[in-house]
Amino acid sequence: MFKNLVGIFWLVFTASAAAHPVIFNDGIVVSSSNMESYSDNQLLYTFTNKWSTGVNHWRFSQGKEITELGLVRLNHLLWRRNADDSQANIYLLSGIGMMDSENDAQGTSEAYMGGFEFDWETRTLFTALKHYYFSGPSLADFSMTQMRIGVSPFEAGFEELQSWLMLQVMYMPEVDSTIVVTPMLRFFYKNVLWEFGSSTRGEWMLNLMVHY
Repeated sequence: MFKNLVGIFWLVFTASAAAHPVIFNDGIVVSSSNMESYSDNQLLYTFTNKWSTGVNHWRFSQGKEITELGLVRLNHLLWRRNADDSQANIYLLSGIGMMDSENDAQGTSEAYMGGFEFDWETRTLFTALKHYYFSGPSLADFSMTQMRIGVSPFEAGFEELQSWLMLQVMYMPEVDSTIVVTPMLRFFYKNVLWEFGSSTRGEWMLNLMVHY
């Protein structure tokens, strides 16, 4: 019984502290996700255990074509299930703001983002699915889907370095018809998470997240 309670506490703590759009109440997250084709930078504040808000900057590159979006975000924890040795979450994601594209003669215009995120994890196995949809009057609608699976070679304690071997699959059909597969390493120590890797087509990845 005690072991199960410890396992549940560990999952709730680490899942809330890791890269999720809603963490613990009054928690602040600063994150930056970067590849050659895009970057996603966020500052989020969780004001209840189910809602977070903040600002988000996206940058998409396709050759010399660059599109940037600045959004105000609102995220909602729709559903959570805590089991003895696992946790699952579903989040709804939304944003509204402005966009600018080097190929848009109209200059800046409003932009919208919607999406969802699902994850399921144990202390040694992680799976996640994210989907974003971007739209606006002068923005050609496009989407991004990311799927991840990861394994940890050992169970680390609360104050120990946590290590993961992960594989990400990303698809942006309106931007690039290629499915981008990226093996990566994830490390998480106390309140800092960092990831790095390289896709099978040679595109680098570097992500960083700090929570307070």
